[in-house]
Amino acid sequence: MSDTNTLKPLVLFIEDADYLAELGSHILERIGIDVIICLSAEYAISFMEQNRLPDLIILDIGMPGMSGWEFLDIIKKYQETKTIPIVVTTAYGDATNRLIGRLRDVDRYIIKPYKPEELQMVVRQILNM
Repeated sequence: MSDTNTLKPLVLFIEDADYLAELGSHILERIGIDVIICLSAEYAISFMEQNRLPDLIILDIGMPGMSGWEFLDIIKKYQETKTIPIVVTTAYGDATNRLIGRLRDVDRYIIKPYKPEELQMVVRQILNM
């Protein structure tokens, strides 16, 4: 008998380009992950304050309003959220941005455009699937 009360892993996909967010969501749903799309870092913070915390955050860096780096600075301050794994997806693959990611304890750094299999592999590894 299967346990119907088992929660699927929850990923917060923070990406201001809605088509990329939808594509990423579809890629992860195919491997059995629940995905919440947040088109801004501000909305992601609001979601996290009011709902179940995600098992993983996939984060774009270059967004209008609050940047991905600013978002990370905020969530790393709180005990409840500072250990949530972070995967950065960005077009900025330069050494400076990679160093900034390491200094902010980013778990993985994926350069856009990425292949669906790459995103799935990284997420599976982090979530031990």
